[in-house]
Amino acid sequence: MPKVHTPRSRQRGAVAIMAGLTAVVLFAFGGLVLDLGHLYIAKSELQNASDAAALAGAKELNNKLSGVTAAVNRAIATAAQHRYDFKTPVSITIANIRLASCPNAGNANTWSRPGVRSPTCTFIPASSVTSDGMASGLSFIEVDTGTQSLNTYLMRVAGAAYNTTQTAGYSVAGRYQTNVTPIGVCAVDPANRTSQYTHSNGMTELVELGFRRGVTYNLFQLNPLASGPSDPYLINPVDTYPNSCDPNHSSATFTAPFICTGNSAVISSGSGKVYVNTGMTASLDSSLNSRFDDYKPPSVCDPGSAPPDTNIKEYHCTNPSPSSDPECLSVPPAVNDALTTPKDWMDPAGSTLPNREFVETALNKPAYALPPNRPNLARDKYGVQWSYGPAYQSNGGSPPKAGAPFTPADANGSDMYNTQDVSVSYFDVANYPITVGNGFPSTTPPAPYNQTGSATYFKAPSRPGVRNRRVLNIVIVDCTVPPVGLGACQAMDVVGIGKFFMQVPANFSGGPNRQMDMEFAGLVDDILLSEIRLYR
Repeated sequence: MPKVHTPRSRQRGAVAIMAGLTAVVLFAFGGLVLDLGHLYIAKSELQNASDAAALAGAKELNNKLSGVTAAVNRAIATAAQHRYDFKTPVSITIANIRLASCPNAGNANTWSRPGVRSPTCTFIPASSVTSDGMASGLSFIEVDTGTQSLNTYLMRVAGAAYNTTQTAGYSVAGRYQTNVTPIGVCAVDPANRTSQYTHSNGMTELVELGFRRGVTYNLFQLNPLASGPSDPYLINPVDTYPNSCDPNHSSATFTAPFICTGNSAVISSGSGKVYVNTGMTASLDSSLNSRFDDYKPPSVCDPGSAPPDTNIKEYHCTNPSPSSDPECLSVPPAVNDALTTPKDWMDPAGSTLPNREFVETALNKPAYALPPNRPNLARDKYGVQWSYGPAYQSNGGSPPKAGAPFTPADANGSDMYNTQDVSVSYFDVANYPITVGNGFPSTTPPAPYNQTGSATYFKAPSRPGVRNRRVLNIVIVDCTVPPVGLGACQAMDVVGIGKFFMQVPANFSGGPNRQMDMEFAGLVDDILLSEIRLYR
């Protein structure tokens, strides 16, 4: 008798089939949850490794090939301290590292800071950087861990194509460099960012943190924390306060390349704090003197990243008795044509003045500060003046700002630089420049430095130069408050950034006659800055 299949019997086995299909689906969904979680964890581990490697490497970049090498080594070592997939060391090589001058290669739509659109640039392999010139300006590092494969747990039941999955870590870190030389000097009058002084002819002179535009100061005479002067401060060029400070970053070896190029990344305005290291090692004068086309040892400067100025003429004072001021010349420029004295624009009476190279400024010599103390100085106390630019009138505002520049005739008609005999003229009106030299903006006040057509005031370097390389933006700190902290990581308050013009090459080896003679040219307000940070 034939077996009769009832509807119930026809459904036998369907449950098993459905259960099997459901199991596959459940495994797939379970795999999706489990394996995606595994992938997410591994991705986070790789990203943490690349972030840490990029941040660590960026701190070593210092515009030199040695900094690139150190950055690569530090990034590789930092990445190796991390694990992914719970146990596998993160291994990268120099092939995983690239460098650039900005964080946004080919992407101009990224905003690095509120309201400031980042520039585009090109990342280049770290292995292709083979000289200091190529390393200059490379302040951003890209670390790519490369694609890493992970074995799946449950997704593989969906087929061989799902046996593995892939992920990677990618980071860019660095800093926007600024043209602030990592040197700190004391403010003459830290309490007043700007003030004004009224001279005998009724004209008011702008004074900025006690400095007077057009006057030369020896910066070795500006740090009297107690009874006498001390060295300028060496500023950590990469570690921003209050972040952690590496004492090695305040060493002469580390900071020398930054002094060569005149940049750093620690301060952007006239306020805040910086980490300082007391004392300027003798060899650091060579890092400053690249601006005069001098690259002889022990200089670490490279002409590609630290070119000379377009004008390397030195402006010395004169003195018939060198023993009273050994830094002044006792021979005329005709004998030593490499040098010049300011007699052509500052000596209308044909005397031997000026016979001082600088004005010493110290807290225990208040007569040198202006204001509130009257500048009770004889003319021979001043050295070379107005070589880069003139003094400026106050605009009469509150607080005062720069108004019109003084003319030589204005200065001669007042007690600006001689309170003992106002009948003495300071400047030779007939010889002081009245037009700006070729290649300088038309708004630049005429001064000896920009007289490109005058052999008396101008000398070209032996290699291509860059205008205003002799101008250094230097951090001005409040020395009435001693630094806080230990050793090379002491913190000091910043009260301004000053523009200073190098009159002559620096000399840090002369004992009490050490020279860093700079003509003050005003405070600098707008300097873009970024601390080391992650950008991607």
